[in-house]
Amino acid sequence: MRVLIVYTTRYASTEKAVKLTASLLEERGHKVDVKRVEDDPVPEGYDLVIMAAPVYRDGPHWNLMEWVEKHRERLEEVPKAFFLVAMHLAGSVFMGRLHGGIAYSQPLIEAFEVPPFYGTLIGGEVEPEKLSEGDRRKMERFYLALGERLEKKSLYREEDVRAFVRRTLLYYDWFGKHFRRGELEKVKDFDFMEKIRELERNAEG
Repeated sequence: MRVLIVYTTRYASTEKAVKLTASLLEERGHKVDVKRVEDDPVPEGYDLVIMAAPVYRDGPHWNLMEWVEKHRERLEEVPKAFFLVAMHLAGSVFMGRLHGGIAYSQPLIEAFEVPPFYGTLIGGEVEPEKLSEGDRRKMERFYLALGERLEKKSLYREEDVRAFVRRTLLYYDWFGKHFRRGELEKVKDFDFMEKIRELERNAEG
């Protein structure tokens, strides 16, 4: 399978996860192209596109969203998955609205007619001394809203990246390969729990 990983990064946390993702896919025999969105890669001729970005302003980094908007028509024709790198993984309800967690991905999901078939969050890393003055102020406000202080912190777990790759490949095989324009009808009756029961029966022997 030919895979495009397209990403943007601010302080290298996303890039760290992208490099491991590419390595794991290559170990499984897939051909992987890794491109930054700033280089404006064209998502054509691929079996799978994986998008990755840090979370800023309660959503995927604007550089990724601008790339998605520019290439949306081509992206509707290819199965897509994503991960976002964030420091508020659990999420919460605040004043009656969802904040943080997987809600960060809503703008990316809603950008498409045919949405990504799988996506998740990966924990990021914060080193205050590396932040720009503007980013430092934003992060200080972010942590104040959580009742915490801005300090060096890492939520990154290699196992989360490995799990993302495993599940992306598994779900691609089950149904994701049909998450492209003109093929969604093929999986409209897909029963996730029946698939699990089938795997359990096969495992039992």
